[in-house]
Amino acid sequence: PVVGTPATLRVGMHSGGCISGIVGTRSLKFCLFGDSVETAAAMERAGVPGCVHASQDLARLLPEESWEEREAARDKASKATYLLRV
Repeated sequence: PVVGTPATLRVGMHSGGCISGIVGTRSLKFCLFGDSVETAAAMERAGVPGCVHASQDLARLLPEESWEEREAARDKASKATYLLRV
């Protein structure tokens, strides 16, 4: 980062179940666990700065948004993913 330049963010989003809990004994941390959390993290890693990268499940929940479909990953469980430019 350079002082005086705007920050760029990548956001990954997915919808699904997860489990939460407090982890630690001295420095307590609130954590989320589950496949949905991993999917959202993957969306963020593959994202584009300045955009929300969402799974197909999330895009279906928000059809009124201007989603741009992206090419799906080439693995066995590939689903389309979507970008929302902000």
